[in-house]
Amino acid sequence: MNFQQLRFVVAVADTKSFTSAADLCCVTQPALSNAISQLEVEMGGKLFERTTRSVELTAFGETVMDDIRSILSAKTRLLVDSSEYLAREDRNIRIGMSPLINDDFVAALLSRIGGLEGNLNIILSEMNKADIQPALAAGDIDYGLGPGPWSKDTLASEPIYREPLLCVSDVPTGPEASANTLASISEKQILLVGDDCGLSIAVRNLFEDHQIALDAYEGKALSYSVLEKWAHLGMGIALLPASKVADISRARRLNDSTGAAISIGFHVCWKPTQAQRSSFGTIMKALQADKGVFHPDDGSTLD
Repeated sequence: MNFQQLRFVVAVADTKSFTSAADLCCVTQPALSNAISQLEVEMGGKLFERTTRSVELTAFGETVMDDIRSILSAKTRLLVDSSEYLAREDRNIRIGMSPLINDDFVAALLSRIGGLEGNLNIILSEMNKADIQPALAAGDIDYGLGPGPWSKDTLASEPIYREPLLCVSDVPTGPEASANTLASISEKQILLVGDDCGLSIAVRNLFEDHQIALDAYEGKALSYSVLEKWAHLGMGIALLPASKVADISRARRLNDSTGAAISIGFHVCWKPTQAQRSSFGTIMKALQADKGVFHPDDGSTLD
């Protein structure tokens, strides 16, 4: 079975004539008839009923025709997608970025890329984590940045940095304020945003990993600033990456039961085909330079 045989079958079905189909496919009528006969033997059934006056699909032919057309359509899509991928400007790197990504990290990333060979053009789009994977699948972006983990079924991913998770409340904190622990805030309601950005899922996973019950506030904020305001109003506790906290006077570090600081990890993800691009090594070098815990106050990292 080959694509040419399938193309011949579609041509005969559309024209209802072996002679017209042969003309359409730029082959001789005997060559077309022979190719279709070979296909019928391979498939185990006749595709057409031929008389001196007409050519009609058999019941078997009617059954498989949609599949034949789908195979040819898929081939066309594959060739178009491949052509577009190989022909596109390799300098343009499109990155979908979660609103949770640290602004200082982005600034450092752009600075590093500007100093590397390749003269790359970075095109940033802010989008929720829930929208990044579909955008990668559709080819709308080349890389996604957001809180991990990512699905490993269709994507490749690598960590890029971690950031301290702060506990925001209505209680002012002084310079000597001790850190909160998950256990100490377990009796408080935890304020959350919607699941799309990935923060709420990360918070739920954090409590689950430490086997601590999460008392989630029933309402949902639309932004991190609203989440912080609600916490200042005493409505509950908000857990935010340090760079997303506007007023650190009411924020404390968050530790686990061993006293270790809790942080949230961020990853870059991409379709495996990106590795074929000449810019792949440069992009990965720039993205992974900040591995470790990223401190938004001074742009430094602490491994």
